[in-house]
Amino acid sequence: MPTSAKASLVPHSRWLHSVRTAETDFSLPFLLSMTVVGGVLRLLSLTGQSLWVDEILTWNAIRPGGDLGFWEQVRDTIQGPLYLAVVWPLLHMQDTALMLRLPAAVAGVLAVPLFGWLAFRLLDGRAARLALLLFAVNPFHVWYSQEGRGYAFVVLFALVTALVYVAMVRRGPSLGLALGFSVAGAAMVLSNLSGVFVLLAMGLTLVTLHRPQGRRDWALWLLAFGLASALVAPWLLRAAGIWAVDRIVPGAGTGVALRGTTTFSPLALPYAFFTYFFGYSLGPSLRELHRPDRLAVLMNYLPVLAAGAALVGTALLAGVIRPDRRRLTLITWIAVPLLLAVLLAVRNVKPWNARYAIVVLPWLLALAGTGLARLDRRWGALVAVALIGLTLWSLWGYQQRDKYAKADIRGAAAWIAQAGTNDDTILVPVVRGVYRYYDGGAHRLVGDPGAAPLPNPAAAEGYLREKLAGLDSCWVVLAREWYFDPQGLLMPALAASGELELAAQLPGVDILLWRAQAEEAPAPPWGTRHGS
Repeated sequence: MPTSAKASLVPHSRWLHSVRTAETDFSLPFLLSMTVVGGVLRLLSLTGQSLWVDEILTWNAIRPGGDLGFWEQVRDTIQGPLYLAVVWPLLHMQDTALMLRLPAAVAGVLAVPLFGWLAFRLLDGRAARLALLLFAVNPFHVWYSQEGRGYAFVVLFALVTALVYVAMVRRGPSLGLALGFSVAGAAMVLSNLSGVFVLLAMGLTLVTLHRPQGRRDWALWLLAFGLASALVAPWLLRAAGIWAVDRIVPGAGTGVALRGTTTFSPLALPYAFFTYFFGYSLGPSLRELHRPDRLAVLMNYLPVLAAGAALVGTALLAGVIRPDRRRLTLITWIAVPLLLAVLLAVRNVKPWNARYAIVVLPWLLALAGTGLARLDRRWGALVAVALIGLTLWSLWGYQQRDKYAKADIRGAAAWIAQAGTNDDTILVPVVRGVYRYYDGGAHRLVGDPGAAPLPNPAAAEGYLREKLAGLDSCWVVLAREWYFDPQGLLMPALAASGELELAAQLPGVDILLWRAQAEEAPAPPWGTRHGS
């Protein structure tokens, strides 16, 4: 039986009349159960892993006990000023990893019921339940719900913005809804600037799929987008100057690559789709992916990679075949942010990383849920069970397998504090900021975070001559060394310059002890006399 025009997503259009809505299939017990499951996963072992580089950037921006002012720092921060504003009082109250990560975890938990609410408004009942299940156990979202940055915030406010968007399209815009859209959209952008991609995608679907009727509706939509843009303009203008967005203009020079020789490769998008579903804990670890023999490593994981890719591809392909306007909306909200993130990387404005387009995650899982529901029931159930099975396997790997854990800089600092003395010098080529946080200034640290990658053996030897000059011994902490030493030149140079011993291995970290070679005593200028 067709739904009424009042219940359709677009009041003036009849394109939804043949589509069964999920609101009649809304299941509060299922929503609550998925919220509990999602909450447990996002709060479990919240402080179990070491803080990481980006989280230390958040901590440095606040620096409890320092002289940084609240408003001045929030105003000058372009990476997640809203997250900074929320975590500021918490860290000043108690300077712990829990306080740094707690807002992200809370945002991650709240996102689960909000996603369910949105899914039950956009999809049919079975598709909404499948999508909500995928979101609740999603390893990628769990990972960033346990990281003290704005990624969990941007997903949360993207969902709020989408809910207001749907309400405005369905019921027609009102002043209250327009203001709500502006505030939610601004909060999304101030959580992470990738929120701009969502606003652009929503603007595109508005003018192509959900065109307003009448001047009043157009005026309210313009108010909604215009006010959101005005609220975030100071941070966007500051970011534009830092990121050199003029590189996007066709024919403009792109300058020196931001990281290494390139910031994007053709494999980046397939890998991004894989990680959006399975996170970083299924198949090769991040460290393995940066090894010189990574192609051989990938071949070792080929069965699980192929299985995951086949399951994700089946679900998404079924979701995009013969799309209606609901699915066209989701496809647009996925395609626009991804294409813009790729453009920024190709034009060398910002390096590529799957997390920079995390705003596509809810729409991607909603589309996958739709695809699973559209498959033959038995075949769809088989694909869904297998997909959830690999997802749970990945979650287990994230919690239990050391190779998928964040680099244990906390453990490395504790190990050296116990094994060494306060007079020791520690070479930390990449993660010096994180190590300094855990070391607390107890040791002299050397290293240049953000230094250009070592291009050749001579450069590695010169680097060590500078850093180790005058030292008899030195601890060396290697973590995420591919950023600084992608060719593996540092270890041979260390071994050639002295005695090198692997002292300890922790998740993602190698601790080495370097000792300078003892200089041989010069031979005496005279010979040995045996009598007169």
